[in-house]
Amino acid sequence: MIKKWMTTSILTAGMVVVGACGNGESGGDSGENGSSGSSGSGSEDSVNLIAATQLDSESAFAAGFEKFKEVVEEESDGSVTVEVHTNGDLGGNEDELVQNLKTGSVDLVAAAPGFMAQSVQEVDFFSMPYLFESRDHWKSVIDGDIGDTLTNKIESNTSFNVLGYWTAGVRNYYGAEPIETPSDLDGMSLRTQDSPVVTNTWEALGAQPTSVAWDEMYQALQNNVVDAAENDFTNIYLASHHEVINNISLTQHDYTTRLFFTSDQVMDKLNESQQEAVMTAAEEATKTERETDQRLAEESREAIKEAGVKINEVDQQKFFEQTESVRENAAENLNLVEEYEKVVELKEN
Repeated sequence: MIKKWMTTSILTAGMVVVGACGNGESGGDSGENGSSGSSGSGSEDSVNLIAATQLDSESAFAAGFEKFKEVVEEESDGSVTVEVHTNGDLGGNEDELVQNLKTGSVDLVAAAPGFMAQSVQEVDFFSMPYLFESRDHWKSVIDGDIGDTLTNKIESNTSFNVLGYWTAGVRNYYGAEPIETPSDLDGMSLRTQDSPVVTNTWEALGAQPTSVAWDEMYQALQNNVVDAAENDFTNIYLASHHEVINNISLTQHDYTTRLFFTSDQVMDKLNESQQEAVMTAAEEATKTERETDQRLAEESREAIKEAGVKINEVDQQKFFEQTESVRENAAENLNLVEEYEKVVELKEN
């Protein structure tokens, strides 16, 4: 797959590239961006990039960003530098961070598919419940043709450039009360991400999906603004949510996909060697993020258990069956039936 910014760079060598600013996805010229010191495409000047996450400084996202910083600064001989901002310093949730990338106040983010679905609905494919059965199955899909297909759709229809596919663990239900079957969710208010597929999933299971910013979740759970939520062990632990809930039920409904991406506006600031440094750094950052995520998931599960939270088994088959229509309808509505069938085939193999 040829990255669109590579093609643009070749065609416009020596010229200032407007990039994708005309498609409505970018919110201004390069002067509005958090980057500084660059004079346009092919610039020899140094460029400072702003990487931001709403997550903790100990998170896998933060580890990925730090590896990106280390490698890109080394590979570019210091002409590309990176500032890493964590703990929601530049945006308390992924939707805000994506908007900040569009307007140019940040340059590198990692976000769930649902937060890009307004621009490219097909990316919500990765939000389907029970799409993947294991980390290996997830990796075979995401690093293969289907991952490339979704990358091309994103880059063809937005000003975003996908640098890698990251993960945020395996998501489970958590709240004051345990659940064993879908009927236990009837009428329960449950915090979810803003994604049509995610919303449809929990409605199909009987819950009432509720939107709450990540940085407001601790108080929302503590004050019973919502009954429950769903997330992976690491984020539950790093956000201290285990302090205000009693149960985690192993629904394992989502082997998560997260997109690590930047924008045309950022890539157009870089000369060819800087672009190559960015791609090398992105590969290393992706590897580091995935490895860190798996390690933190194991450590966080043990820490949560030691803190006294009960971890409960559920009848996953019932959850799988009750969300089958969500997967089928999503594949059809997103015009990705063939891709969905390929994912199922890979699961069976």
